[in-house]
Amino acid sequence: HQDEDVLDTWFSSWLWPISVFDPQMPGHPDHRPNADLAYYYPTDDLVTGPDILFFWVARMIMAGNSFMKDVPFHNVYLTGIVRDKLGRKMSKQLGNSPDPLVLIEKYGADAVRLGMLLCSSAGNDILYDDSQVEQGRNFCGKMWNAFRLVDGWTVDEAATAPKASVMAVKWFDSLLNETLATVDDHFGKFRISDALMAIYKLFWDEFCSWYLEMIKPAYGEGIDRATYEATVSFFDKLIRMIHPFMPFITEELWHALSERKEGETIMYQPYPKADKTDAALNARFTTAKEAVAGIRNIRQSKNLSPKDSLSVSLEAFPEDLECVLEKLANVSVSKSAVNESLSFVVGTSKVSVDLGGHVDSEEERRKLLADLDYQNKFLLSVRAKLSNEKFTSHAPAQVIATERKKESDTLERIAAIEESLAKLH
Repeated sequence: HQDEDVLDTWFSSWLWPISVFDPQMPGHPDHRPNADLAYYYPTDDLVTGPDILFFWVARMIMAGNSFMKDVPFHNVYLTGIVRDKLGRKMSKQLGNSPDPLVLIEKYGADAVRLGMLLCSSAGNDILYDDSQVEQGRNFCGKMWNAFRLVDGWTVDEAATAPKASVMAVKWFDSLLNETLATVDDHFGKFRISDALMAIYKLFWDEFCSWYLEMIKPAYGEGIDRATYEATVSFFDKLIRMIHPFMPFITEELWHALSERKEGETIMYQPYPKADKTDAALNARFTTAKEAVAGIRNIRQSKNLSPKDSLSVSLEAFPEDLECVLEKLANVSVSKSAVNESLSFVVGTSKVSVDLGGHVDSEEERRKLLADLDYQNKFLLSVRAKLSNEKFTSHAPAQVIATERKKESDTLERIAAIEESLAKLH
């Protein structure tokens, strides 16, 4: 015989959003919410797993509607389930779950947090592997080494900022604000791992790999005051962006970065807000980075030392970013055409590197001809689309404009390749 006077297994959990603030509320129909319940109910977000969506989440909503005449929360964020590499749910019975305390002891708490968050896109299960936590540990090391580099610089009060440093500060400030806007958008859409990845790439790829290299003073020399203060400001904003994900190392770095008052903590600091960004500068700087990578690839292919200065000539290249090539690629920009050169195209800009006898003409001709063949075939495909009346009459104006831009860019690349072929002996 089934007893009629039995509560549902999840009954007490139904009442959780209410009972934690006012335990008497559900049991007394005439009872009015106390101050805490009136203030906190309803809340904004609930974080839970998908496996108890009906058992708990739906029941809380029904109880809230019944007793409070309103839903207890507006958004439900479903976390993924952590599984092993075989896709099995981690459990004590299977013995496939790592001990978090052991992981923290080995890699650090921040590393464990970062590693798990990077691979936990909303609602998707996580296939756990130690390499994810190792990635978190490596990022902690990257942050600490970047701080040691900046902290080790001596400020030269008499020094003026080089062109490369001025441009670096201007570019990174714009990129930082662009990333802040992206992160804010991700947070608003509950894309926590996407927000973290955007910050991760900004710090590792842009701040460490590009910005610090551009402003780094020569060995034994000091850095100018303006660039140093801008860099400390950037570092401060970056660790405040990272703090919600990695609270321990960012607290330590924040105190080490500048002198703080007694009792101050990064936890009470405001999260940085996005300011104006220069999208055109960001795009031009991407071209400069690709040009630097192209010059470095040429050096590597010809076994040339990074210490050997080379001469380059540029066509349709942003003049204000020539200093980027000079600093990061160790080149001098020539206003006249260089003789024996290897050329490549970045966007619509052409970069010719003077190799002074290091060019294998036949090998270079073969590569140029292969690239020319590819560009001609691509041009044919674009023109075929533009000559299709059905496409041009139905496609949006923006799509047609994009195809015409492809056509003009390809024509410029073809002209640059043909010019390089003509220079080969």
